Amino acid sequence: MALVMSPRKEQILTALIEEYIRTGEPVGSKWLMDKMETAVSSATIRNEMADLAAMGYLDQPHTSAGRVPTPQAFRLYIDKLMKKRKLSESTRRHIDDRLERATDPDMLMEEASQILAETTGCAAVTTTPQEQQMMVRRIEVMLVSSHVVAMMLMTGSGVLRSRVCRLPLHITPAQLSATIELLNRHFVGKPLSAVTLPAVQNLVLQLGENALSCAPLLTAFHELAQTCAEAEIRMKGQLNLLKNPDYHPEIARSLLGFLSEENQLVRMLSGHSGGLRVVLGDESLQPELTGSSVIVTRYAPHNISGSIGLIGPLRMDYATAIAELEYITETIERVLGQLVEE
Repeated sequence: MALVMSPRKEQILTALIEEYIRTGEPVGSKWLMDKMETAVSSATIRNEMADLAAMGYLDQPHTSAGRVPTPQAFRLYIDKLMKKRKLSESTRRHIDDRLERATDPDMLMEEASQILAETTGCAAVTTTPQEQQMMVRRIEVMLVSSHVVAMMLMTGSGVLRSRVCRLPLHITPAQLSATIELLNRHFVGKPLSAVTLPAVQNLVLQLGENALSCAPLLTAFHELAQTCAEAEIRMKGQLNLLKNPDYHPEIARSLLGFLSEENQLVRMLSGHSGGLRVVLGDESLQPELTGSSVIVTRYAPHNISGSIGLIGPLRMDYATAIAELEYITETIERVLGQLVEE
């Protein structure tokens, strides 16, 4: 006869998971008997735990020890059994105060990552807004020397990127001014997606006799626009993983190696769409994430978007972590929306 997940089994499994999250130690039937809302014998609890083990929800690390939840148990807990938690008013005020100080998207995402790492004890990772449809707000260029120019591009959301361009030929202030006027006339107020290589190359013809000296500036501007449109990673709390007792040093080093590969992280985070999602261990299909959890969601105000997530051990305080991640995401959307409108 197939075993059925009864309300009592759910109550026992929930209590066991939450105690295991709190202590990291196997949980025994005596402790569960004391926590049950109705009187249940230790023998009944042991029978229910045996059923839960047969159903794949519990493991027994040692013969005489209590039980620990499996990844399958954590999945059931997150999807069905876990009670939604609310952050305290003081915690919400603390998050608001810190994030509202941000004066640009880079600072906002940096601070959001720092808060999550501090409060959860996990590694926190965010991506800056992906902005192909964000407009070019401002282009500035400064002549450093006759062969070196510093270029700055600001987007509509306040993302600021700059680069130094070394020119093969001498350039005069007048040539520089003419080139920047051309760029402003064609691209300020236009989306970043409009700054294509063909569009930039078409401007070379309009430079006339200045084309040879100034064409590298147009190429540099195109590259800078592509950089603005790409998501960048902001990560905090990597050392939290090294200090976490759930990670063997070798596993922690492998995980940190994976987290250092920005391209992999961007693909993993950007591949998620929709609401908040919890990916447990092997569900990620990344060997380095075995034994870890990834909680990821997206922020998307004013047609710009990015990702924010937490990476930590399977034994994570999911109720608290999810509540904090959701509130920080709401605050990011509000503050980022204000930055776009300014």
